[in-house]
Amino acid sequence: MTLRPQRYRFLFATTTLACLCEIACSAQSDPMPGETSTPLPASPDSTEPRGGSDNTDDSSDDSSDDSSDDSSDETEDPTKNATDTGNTDTTGGTSTVEEDPIEDPIEFSGEMNGYRWELPCKDPNQRNTCKWDPSLYDGAIENPSVTLHRETLVTFGGDPDVIYDVEIRIRGLSEPKNFTGGEVLYDHFQIGGMAKSDDYNIYAIHVAEPQNDYTLNRHEKNTNHFTFVLDYTVSIQIRGGSEVRLTMIDPNTEAIANPGGNIASGEPFVVPDIPPFPEPFYGQFIQMDVLSVAPSF
Repeated sequence: MTLRPQRYRFLFATTTLACLCEIACSAQSDPMPGETSTPLPASPDSTEPRGGSDNTDDSSDDSSDDSSDDSSDETEDPTKNATDTGNTDTTGGTSTVEEDPIEDPIEFSGEMNGYRWELPCKDPNQRNTCKWDPSLYDGAIENPSVTLHRETLVTFGGDPDVIYDVEIRIRGLSEPKNFTGGEVLYDHFQIGGMAKSDDYNIYAIHVAEPQNDYTLNRHEKNTNHFTFVLDYTVSIQIRGGSEVRLTMIDPNTEAIANPGGNIASGEPFVVPDIPPFPEPFYGQFIQMDVLSVAPSF
């Protein structure tokens, strides 16, 4: 059959257009070296589903859901393997730093709390009077005016700008001491004054600031051969950082025993609730316990 010129021109044009389209598509998918491929926007007639379209393939949803579930399962729980350090906040906040505990003001007193003045008899079987244990000379202060002078120095803690009221409890067993002048704060607690010159012992506290001398075994009766039990509570003032001297003095080498003097034939005294309770202490001793420390107002 013989082709007509019009039909031949139409077929030639159609073939040429198809070739040009194929070349254009090839150029789009295979960019030249050094060029970056930029995807062409979808044509309005494209049948590819748009996001949010009602025509979305169910298999795509399933795949997306499965992928989401898998990534969720593979994500490690940050608190799963956390180590409990005692101060770690696992709620996502910042870690909590533990604060140092507040110091108990009683700790300012240091060695004062529970301090004991002890003058034990060399022979615990002696009555009336006894020679005290010569080991007390070890560490004693040389004082030519007396036979025995022992002293313990304590530096009180706290703020140097603060004067503290220090409540103390005094318990023990002692021979008496007489004074002239000064102030009697309690039956056996003497502030200042002048100690009578005799052979009876002194148990005392000396505070540098505010400067004061406190004697623990003052007695209203004239000194004599007897011992008595002490148990009282008083308050003294001490500035933070001040020195406190705890002193024991015996002018001679003897002490009133337990029991001693007029009751030497009786049972020895026992001071309750402190060592060597329930046994008696053969000799003399005083224990000081600090009950409270607070700024003075």
